[in-house]
Amino acid sequence: MSSPTTATVVPIILAGGIGERFWPMSRSSSPKQLHAIGSDKTMLEETILRVKACSTPGVKPMLITGINIADKVAVSLGEDSNNIEVIAEPKGKNTAPAIAIAAAMVSERHGGDAVMAVVSADHAISPVDDFTKAVECAVETARTHGGLVVFGIKPSRPETGYGYIELGDAVDVKTPSPTNCAAFRVKRFVEKPNAENAEKFMKSGKFLWNSGMFVWKASTILDEFRQHMPELYDQAMDAAKDNFSFDAINRFYSVCCKESIDFGIMEKAKAVSVVCGSFFWDDLGSWESLSRVYDSDNRGTTAAGQLIYHSECADSLIINKSPRTLAAVGLDNVAVIAVDDAILVIDRSRLPDLKKYLGEIKSSGQFPEKLF
Repeated sequence: MSSPTTATVVPIILAGGIGERFWPMSRSSSPKQLHAIGSDKTMLEETILRVKACSTPGVKPMLITGINIADKVAVSLGEDSNNIEVIAEPKGKNTAPAIAIAAAMVSERHGGDAVMAVVSADHAISPVDDFTKAVECAVETARTHGGLVVFGIKPSRPETGYGYIELGDAVDVKTPSPTNCAAFRVKRFVEKPNAENAEKFMKSGKFLWNSGMFVWKASTILDEFRQHMPELYDQAMDAAKDNFSFDAINRFYSVCCKESIDFGIMEKAKAVSVVCGSFFWDDLGSWESLSRVYDSDNRGTTAAGQLIYHSECADSLIINKSPRTLAAVGLDNVAVIAVDDAILVIDRSRLPDLKKYLGEIKSSGQFPEKLF
């Protein structure tokens, strides 16, 4: 990444989630980041291509994932496996512990002034060049203005499934080449709003979606952990004393709390900026999001995959990830998802509750564990 500074930039890829809202394709043994969605590459492969453009040459990105899928992740990395450091979590503890241990490792290996670019392995982002420019802007914001930096996305619809960021004063950031990025102080974070407030936020022009991607110096985020989550900070420092050995990482995860970076740090930090770039972003949080990635026909139906026939369907979602032929006729507001060993048919309005239904399916005891 071109930069007017010599800042070391270390990408941190969070790849520990299961993605239950993408069941039956995504499951604990094969989560959504290991699947191709909206691309011929897996989501993890797409993420690695993006962070390569942001990483300082010679610096290994860190990839944090669950120990149950670490081997599959390593296989999926292919030739990149030697150029990426994989940290296997023995137990998922949300994002705060993952970022704390990564920050301690970055500080130990590259110094406190090294800049971390924290991204998720399961987001849709394009084009790469615009994303790289936004990272460059965020790196300069973190270096010259201090504090924590979050990526905000200009709302394209009154979305109730995302958190929002209210913009404060503009921040002046100088980058080596012109960009379409802008930086602001964060006035406040807002939890997922109701439909009425989401509409107001979008129309006001003063709110951005919270993407859950961050940039900060290692020393800055460690100071925030020391202040707001001191026990977690101490546990990360204990792991550093043992040089982040396999046993040290396991001890860390055995004692640390389960908390998100948003609740643990971001909502408590005083100096937070937001950078808004011009790249397309979608968190691909559920099957519903595919209607924004793939084209819909003139009746509002989205079909993706091979061997699909559909006729007289309206406002439906038809996804075929199986080798079988899928024929859908006369569906109205229905989602049909087919994979090798399972088929999901659900009223499209019920997709936000898929995790609840999945829990009921699991607890019924009628189906093999490998499905989940």
